[in-house]
Amino acid sequence: MFASPVFLLGSTLATILAALFDFIIGKRWPDLILYWFVGLVGFFLGQAMAGAIGLSLITLGNVHVLESSVCCILAMVLARWLKA
Repeated sequence: MFASPVFLLGSTLATILAALFDFIIGKRWPDLILYWFVGLVGFFLGQAMAGAIGLSLITLGNVHVLESSVCCILAMVLARWLKA
């Protein structure tokens, strides 16, 4: 499972989004770890929700890029709000 293309591409996209979010919003290095973990969970939650609903606006293979990215960003914003 951890070597599947969906997992590898999703993890890479979630890591890039978390790094950008931390670069723009973050204040300390430990925030990056929090945003990375929450971003991964949010991305794959968005992937699962898009698959369950049958929504596929922008896909790259089997990865629902737009839906998962939006869910990832929302999860990181929620984590920042709860942390503050």
